[in-house]
Amino acid sequence: MRAFVFAAVLASACPLLSQPATAFDMPEDEAEAQFVTSNVLAAFYHELGHALIDVLQLPVLGKEEDAADTLSALLVHDIWDESSATQIIYDTASSYAMYAAEAKAQGYEPAFSDEHSLDLQRYYNLVCLFYGADPNTREDVAKELELPPERAERCPDEFEQAQASWGGLLSGLEPGADAKGLRMVGADPNDPIAQLLQTEVDDLNKTYGLPEWIGVTIAPCGEANAYYSPDDKTITMCSEYAEDAARIWEASAE
Repeated sequence: MRAFVFAAVLASACPLLSQPATAFDMPEDEAEAQFVTSNVLAAFYHELGHALIDVLQLPVLGKEEDAADTLSALLVHDIWDESSATQIIYDTASSYAMYAAEAKAQGYEPAFSDEHSLDLQRYYNLVCLFYGADPNTREDVAKELELPPERAERCPDEFEQAQASWGGLLSGLEPGADAKGLRMVGADPNDPIAQLLQTEVDDLNKTYGLPEWIGVTIAPCGEANAYYSPDDKTITMCSEYAEDAARIWEASAE
């Protein structure tokens, strides 16, 4: 299990395949930096879900966006030690609540037509899965994040179902001599977000071997976003994503 770090030293042997974007300035405030890092990690795990569904040709019963959210929650639980995982969940859930509150304050109607679940639905689903993974240890988390008791009762079963579904689909992916995996492309080695993602790439490659290479890059997109492209098998973390996480943090503190 890993402990929480803001950004690790980049140690990539992969060549740069494009011009690097301007490096992100990690906030000096520790809580804000932690919030940004948590949200980048959760978004990266979510996009990894889309990538795995594509390259492994996995069946999806329901909305693919929900399946990707589920994998993100499971990876946080599986990869990180208890304190770090809890912090990532708090930060990610808080961002959903912040964006929902901002949209309401600005008079935006809920985007019922969007492929993603609504922000507050994603909030409660995330908290439920995390609580359900270890209800005895995480009872305080459920209370502090106001998970309704009637939902909390079902969360252990929801986690078991999620773990069995994703675990069964990912079984047998141990890395081997001929296995491929994730690789950073086109990232600025001075960017703390690139350093953070490089650590994730290195660690995930120790656990999973894939039939195809999946690229991971950081690029300006003109919006705060992250996405997976099946055409070039690449996860793109938009440079605006971390910037907007810092913005919503600062806005919520005003």
